[in-house]
Amino acid sequence: MKKTILKVEDLHVSFKTQTGKITAVRGVNFELNKGETLAIVGESGSGKSVTAKSIMQLLPKSTTEISKGDIVYDGKSLLELSSKQITDIRGSEISMVFQDPMTSLNPTMKVGKQIMEGLQRHQKMTKQQARERALEMLKLVGIPKAEMRLDSFPHQFS
Repeated sequence: MKKTILKVEDLHVSFKTQTGKITAVRGVNFELNKGETLAIVGESGSGKSVTAKSIMQLLPKSTTEISKGDIVYDGKSLLELSSKQITDIRGSEISMVFQDPMTSLNPTMKVGKQIMEGLQRHQKMTKQQARERALEMLKLVGIPKAEMRLDSFPHQFS
């Protein structure tokens, strides 16, 4: 039996600007069941990133309005959770890979340290456990010489 872990229902997202309200997402609906992969595709400007950032609650509250719809994760409405509750879920249960990795990684920090930081914060791992898991993760995605690459800066990756 399939278990729905994420359901986006009639999502409408707008941004407040100096010239008025701009609606970026209108009526998005989808469900993701446990064990499934979902790809969101569309033209540039169609609202893919806004939809994903809305799920993750990564849009600025001061200028963003979710005027209609709901985002239900594991039976809970993410829109009704406190900032702390969202922070506890984000990174440990749900996460996002941003479109542009060059702006997603801190260029002044080694890649391994950046991966370890998330593991230590959200998975409550020790530094050694996080380093071992970061190494495993690099190997899983096919990074050659993963041990060496942990200590590389983002610009040293092709």
